[in-house]
Amino acid sequence: MLLLLRRALVAAATRRGTRRCSLGACCSYRLRDALHPLWQSPLTIPGGTRQSPINIQWRDSVYDPFLKPLNISYDPTTCLHIWNNGYSFLVEFDDSTDKSIIVGGPLENQYRLKQFHFHWGAINEWGSEHTVDSKFYPAELHLVHWNAVAYPTFEEAVMEGNGLAVIGVFLKLGAHHEGLQTLVDALPAIKHKDTVIEFDVFDPTCLIPSCPDYWTYAGSLTTPPLTESVTWIIKKKPIEVDENQLEAFRMLLFTSDGEEEKRMVDNFRPLQPLMNRTVRSSFQRRHLLDAEVQPKDRAEQDVSSDSLPLPGPYCSEEPYHLGWTL
Repeated sequence: MLLLLRRALVAAATRRGTRRCSLGACCSYRLRDALHPLWQSPLTIPGGTRQSPINIQWRDSVYDPFLKPLNISYDPTTCLHIWNNGYSFLVEFDDSTDKSIIVGGPLENQYRLKQFHFHWGAINEWGSEHTVDSKFYPAELHLVHWNAVAYPTFEEAVMEGNGLAVIGVFLKLGAHHEGLQTLVDALPAIKHKDTVIEFDVFDPTCLIPSCPDYWTYAGSLTTPPLTESVTWIIKKKPIEVDENQLEAFRMLLFTSDGEEEKRMVDNFRPLQPLMNRTVRSSFQRRHLLDAEVQPKDRAEQDVSSDSLPLPGPYCSEEPYHLGWTL
């Protein structure tokens, strides 16, 4: 896959021209020493007007009442294997049919699940790629899907503006996650770069919060070729994982067996400028509505639970309070 992506990058640069992007300037001071070598020097990228990840400003996001609920339908039997690719670990799926798909939300077509992977930090104070009001989470899950209605192959979809849809889920420190533990138990077998093991009958739905609320924006891949082909769907509510589960991620290695060991940590791309993009939300900003309620109105609200629409039984009001600021 990496070879195909490298070829795609060369093709894109030839077709659309390139520009230089200094990624170091996008990263906060405390994180500069933690940057993965991939991001420690300028990188030639195609386009550059809708790069990811970004900082999501809650107050600046625009509620879109026309955004639909996101419908997720994954067939656990399409899960194939886990692969340490030297930057993260990927859980890959059979995407030759429409057995594992998402539809709705901001998407015009249905998209097939290709793989999912995580990004995480060396410590709990950072690790997520996206941030909310400049707050980091210890890790972030990405479920990568491609538009099989419009394009015949994943490799072609990677190069097109509506080719990919990625669901982002924040991980926060908290309770033990039973669904994630199935993955964690398999990680020692892929400790080194380029190791692969079979991993079948896994349903990644268990890693997605029940809360339907999400943000969405037009962005890019966060690893080369960085093509601007992604419709991002960032779930508002994080999932909880415990310290031991995060530490299991950090025990993986960037390096192959026999090489000097380098722990797989801080495998996230620095934040990119929003530029002229709009981040839309599928939910209203309840915490802002509350701030506008007058004391008399608030007393009435306390009596009636119907005064303001609730965000849902599993929706956190302000998920970024559970992250970290740098």
